[in-house]
Amino acid sequence: MKKVKVGIIGAGGIVQIGHIPSFQKLPDVEVVAISDPNEEKLKFVAEKFRIPRTFSDYKKMLEIKDIEIISICSPNFAHREQAVNSLMSGKNVLCEKPVAMNSKEAEEILNTAKRTKKKFMVAFPQRFTPSGIFLKKMIDRGEFGEIYYAKASYLRRRGIPGLGGWFTTKKLSGGGPLIDVGVHILDKVYWLMGAPEPVSVSGATFQKFKDKAVDGGWPPVETRVGDKYARTFDVEDLSSGFIKFKNGASLFLEASWAGNSEAGLSISLFGEKKGAKEDGSGLKIFDEEDGVLLDNSPVLPGADVYFEEIKHFVSCVREDKEPVTKPDEILNVIRIIESIYKSASTGREVRLEAR
Repeated sequence: MKKVKVGIIGAGGIVQIGHIPSFQKLPDVEVVAISDPNEEKLKFVAEKFRIPRTFSDYKKMLEIKDIEIISICSPNFAHREQAVNSLMSGKNVLCEKPVAMNSKEAEEILNTAKRTKKKFMVAFPQRFTPSGIFLKKMIDRGEFGEIYYAKASYLRRRGIPGLGGWFTTKKLSGGGPLIDVGVHILDKVYWLMGAPEPVSVSGATFQKFKDKAVDGGWPPVETRVGDKYARTFDVEDLSSGFIKFKNGASLFLEASWAGNSEAGLSISLFGEKKGAKEDGSGLKIFDEEDGVLLDNSPVLPGADVYFEEIKHFVSCVREDKEPVTKPDEILNVIRIIESIYKSASTGREVRLEAR
């Protein structure tokens, strides 16, 4: 079988921990090139993973005709340009979350993917967790009935990534924990809810740890070769939002990098027939049978979600299948995030126009 050739844009932590190892586990895939403007890190990563070709300018890498997949793992501000140029050069694109800095940029990417007829997927590994797959199958079979309310939290006690680098610089990242980690849990719950159309958003943001912030250890220190930090921290450290949907459902969302609170990921789904909660202790399904309330705890297998995500995208390219992240879902996730920030800055509810 002919190998699918891959080029990587970015050489940071998610590349070294997730993308390159996962691509290299697939026998029918070959990572042939990598690009990063940080030439010290570029050299380090290329040697570490035995990638033959390196480029400080990603546009030069796009000229390699037999590359079929580009994996974009750069800072958020670069996603739009790099995704559009990659698609226009005839490549299929896997783009790290968030898809872009705002909905306008996201629409440009999605329209380019539609026009070029190339595969485009946003990297949302939470969709590939055993719990997510299990719940989605149950929901799609109608076992939960209407999901009318949900809660989603991604909270850290002290987990500010790359303090002083692009993560904490608004013009480079677009925001703090909401657009960084909140996007993961938002996408998962929104997908499980059936991706209803959002109609209104109320949001709040807080910055309480600017003067006592500590680096949270991501990206891993050993992956930060050649990185330079300007010590900027002009984003929030906690966000919350309340989203209403056209079908009458609603969602409460919260995300933090730092706070005097519990920590971890948590989702709750309230359905007419069944409910569910997932947190650090596992997954519970809330049910009723013959007038008796049941709390069921499924025993789920483990999974390497980065590998499953990348295996899925490669199979979409090989077999001409549509990726699990659909254009409307991708766009509405970033519209919700954008609206939470807007609501927080204006102090008013944001109404979303129908699309």
